[in-house]
Amino acid sequence: MDVQDLKPPKPLYLERVGFRGVRRRALLETPEGPVTLDLELDVFVDLDRSKRGVHLSRNIEAVEAVVSERRARSIEGLLRSIAKELLSRHGYAEKATVRARTRYYIDLEAAGVKGREPVDVAVTVSLTRSGGERWRVTVSVKGMTVCPSAQSTIAEAEGISDPSRAPSHSQKVLLKGTVDTGKVMVRIEDLARALLQSFSAPTFTLLKKPQEARLILEAFTRPMFVEDVVREAAWRIAAIPYIPGEALLQVEAVSLESIHPHDLVAMLRSRVSEVRSLASRRV
Repeated sequence: MDVQDLKPPKPLYLERVGFRGVRRRALLETPEGPVTLDLELDVFVDLDRSKRGVHLSRNIEAVEAVVSERRARSIEGLLRSIAKELLSRHGYAEKATVRARTRYYIDLEAAGVKGREPVDVAVTVSLTRSGGERWRVTVSVKGMTVCPSAQSTIAEAEGISDPSRAPSHSQKVLLKGTVDTGKVMVRIEDLARALLQSFSAPTFTLLKKPQEARLILEAFTRPMFVEDVVREAAWRIAAIPYIPGEALLQVEAVSLESIHPHDLVAMLRSRVSEVRSLASRRV
């Protein structure tokens, strides 16, 4: 009998045992064509109180079997296959959890500017032997905001009738949205676009002078507090029609303040159904 199969001296259940930070390159056969992604994987199973340890090599074998031999159509599909392989190889486990962190690219357009822009992605899939599934998708993006308070104050002080023509301070904002659902996976592209549309303006890797001017001018017509950004993002995510009402939603923004030595943070947690109910009342 392997040492791992012996009874532990302290018979306590462990929710997760496995590896963190396993790096692999995966090829996805997406509807848009082949996509190669560099993934950082966390690979876990639970452990019953009657067993001392997990046969950890099986975690890597499960990853290799899926990444090297199969072609998934999405990140989430790849992770689900790894989780199923984990349950197959660990007959004593009741739950498998796989998380991937990577960088994805989204087609974006704003103020007449087009670009293929990077977003940071974290996807977690949890499967249970009884058939339970849980999906968690987090997308992190960058954008800019224009301060409405300073803009309004300067417009009034300078007698500028159109506040959008008044100067203000602007800042970069780091925005992160997470949706946690059962059996329904939120598409990374949908979540990313909802977030990217929630700033005064998004950011672009490449801007020529005329494009830069248009983007800034448009941003000044849409001044936003960081609180506005979080609420707008939650509103737009809740408007994605296929997300179930029971899904858990979290949005967090960090504003890298330009005129203060500190940063500003706003965060919201809610069920999607709660946001939708407010939207329907507003209509």
